Amino acid sequence: MVTFREANQVRISLKIKLSMYAWYSSSTVGSIDDGYSVVIHVSRLDNQIRKIIAPIINGVSVKTELG
Repeated sequence: MVTFREANQVRISLKIKLSMYAWYSSSTVGSIDDGYSVVIHVSRLDNQIRKIIAPIINGVSVKTELG
């Protein structure tokens, strides 16, 4: 089970890493069945962006959404 604190630490580290990209919009921590996950909002979504953002970081699920 991932705690809010763990998910938020991953969110902050991703925010620092991704803020230099024009397609990055924002990031949030969302509740899921077994804890929390990070949601990354981007202006476009293609394979290049999917390669940059890993689906799991330090045991925390990372989802990428348009918006």
